[in-house]
Amino acid sequence: MSVGDTYPALAADRGAELRVAGLWLLALACAAPVFALGLGELAANWMTPVYSHGPIVVAMALWIGLRTLRDEPRALRRHPALVIWPGVLLALLGIAGGLVGTLGRIGDVSAYGLIPWIAGGLVVSLGWARARRLWLSVALLLLALPLPQVLYWKVTTQLQALASELAAWMISAMGMSVYLDGNIIDLGVYRLQVAEACSGLQYLFPIVAFAVLFATISREPAWRRVALVLLAAPLAVAMNALRIAITALVVEHYGVSAAEGFLHAFEGWAILLAAIAVLVGVMLLLRACFGRGTQRGPMLDLDISGTGEVLGRVLHVPPARAIGVLSVVALAAGVMVLVLGSSQPEASGRMTFDRFPQRVGAWPGVRGALDPAVAQVVAADDYLNTTYFEPGSMAPVQIFSAFYHNQTRGAAIHSPEICLPANGWEVSEIGTRELDMSAAGYGRFDANRAVVTKGTDRQLVYYWFEQRGRRVANDLAVKLGVLADEVLHGRSDGALLRFTTPIDDSAGGLLAAEARVRDLMRQALPQMPGFIPF
Repeated sequence: MSVGDTYPALAADRGAELRVAGLWLLALACAAPVFALGLGELAANWMTPVYSHGPIVVAMALWIGLRTLRDEPRALRRHPALVIWPGVLLALLGIAGGLVGTLGRIGDVSAYGLIPWIAGGLVVSLGWARARRLWLSVALLLLALPLPQVLYWKVTTQLQALASELAAWMISAMGMSVYLDGNIIDLGVYRLQVAEACSGLQYLFPIVAFAVLFATISREPAWRRVALVLLAAPLAVAMNALRIAITALVVEHYGVSAAEGFLHAFEGWAILLAAIAVLVGVMLLLRACFGRGTQRGPMLDLDISGTGEVLGRVLHVPPARAIGVLSVVALAAGVMVLVLGSSQPEASGRMTFDRFPQRVGAWPGVRGALDPAVAQVVAADDYLNTTYFEPGSMAPVQIFSAFYHNQTRGAAIHSPEICLPANGWEVSEIGTRELDMSAAGYGRFDANRAVVTKGTDRQLVYYWFEQRGRRVANDLAVKLGVLADEVLHGRSDGALLRFTTPIDDSAGGLLAAEARVRDLMRQALPQMPGFIPF
């Protein structure tokens, strides 16, 4: 072959590579407005203790993906990207998720759209036969995303309860006196609150990620790798409980100040490193017990050779017209974001709860303030916390309402179904009941009704969610409604409304409590529209 024949071929190859790179740069630039909110949400979450593992998980996923491409058969590597339609569908699904999340101003939803967008891009670039081998890398990226708020609080509450009970058992085993009241560990002199930050989520995600990483690069039999991954979640719970127990031990001997600040943060990192060491120790133990001397070589394959070459093959991806199609779709979605997201109507004006009547009909009331720690968790823009007393009997009924101007940017309503158990109340009965408040101008609607107990105390609780003129009992329906209304009407304001009264068996019991709550509802609800906009 002559030199003259070679240079045109090289130029042609280089031209094709540049066209592919240009198409993908165009697709990414067009998709930027669609996913910008999601990327910003990810960055903000990765700065918090719970999700600070995010960048590490992304690095793990990238490394596993490069190793997978490095080790793929050469025959498969030469396979043209013929089947790409699943990638087109995945990418379109990702664009749709990003569009809904951005227009709805819910960064989490926009961030979730990144996963099918990335998966679709891989299939379009590599073809289905090659890209499907990267499923583990794509799935691992899910651990870097923040949980949906509804799921976050449910998981956090369950983990708090598990950590509290297990930590109380550990503290008792150390010979210390301990009493558990919900998520509060009472040591007699000190009371430790197992708060949201101590739920253990900051351990659960990275420990699961490291377990998956070790299982992926391990040379052990499949059943041992599966066992390692299954161990990750219980290990995270146990190590978090151990951290709380150690904190209690430090407080018992050196005071609360010794368990705060740097020592508290250092203790967290030490527990995480210890958990990773336990995973490695379990692998060594399984090899020692079941290897029977037949296994040779290192337990983990840490070879990184050849991964750089894989990165160098990025520009050698064959061009596909689907990349241009995705660019056009992303451009259209980006224009929609810029046009529809430019003007959003605000909710109608409302009065603040400090102007809510302290006397409703014949019911006198006493306004109260939330504990600062509770107020920080509730994170409401405005709240009502007033106890009214039934005329004649003076039996109390508390009205609590938390109002949020925007439920899509971090702050969100916390369901009493989550908060009450965290404060030591056991839900003995819960369900929905239809309330007929037509006489109060509220019509008929379903509300949550619960009977909760704490020691010898019992309370009747009614609550529902006021959502822009609708009364909703289900918290998942609230989230879906917020997303729809933000996209369609530019509003995501809403409130929780809760009525609580004690159940006194010596004064009519549950029937009297029911009548008392509903009587106050009929008196108070006509006042609400001025404070909770329709």
